[in-house]
Amino acid sequence: MSREKKYHIGVKAVFVKRGKVLLLENTPDKNNRYSFPGGKIDEGESVLKALRRELKEEIGIRNFEITELVNIFERFDYKKNTGLMLLCYKTKADLSNIKLSKEHTGFRWINKKEFLEMKKDKKNFYPGIAEAIANVL
Repeated sequence: MSREKKYHIGVKAVFVKRGKVLLLENTPDKNNRYSFPGGKIDEGESVLKALRRELKEEIGIRNFEITELVNIFERFDYKKNTGLMLLCYKTKADLSNIKLSKEHTGFRWINKKEFLEMKKDKKNFYPGIAEAIANVL
């Protein structure tokens, strides 16, 4: 008997400015050190509504524009018998006044050279986040 695979779906915002991508530094209890702002889509939420909620919660912005889908990836290590599919969208916004939530300890903008160096440590990014960064830099 086959068991149906259960998935959660999440959405992430990929901000690129002057050849650099924005990364949020996660709290030490997370499995990866860096990620993009975003999170799971709640039941009944659209992608846009979920991203609006997550960006407000995580970095304090309300106004943004989604420009293109840059990566879709699955994480099978999310929860037992549950996968996580993440949609990564290139997004534009005024990020001059980032206000981080307690989920993150800092943020930084990295260029391609810094990304390639950071990518050597597999704890820095989930593979799908690294793919999304490579797709935009």
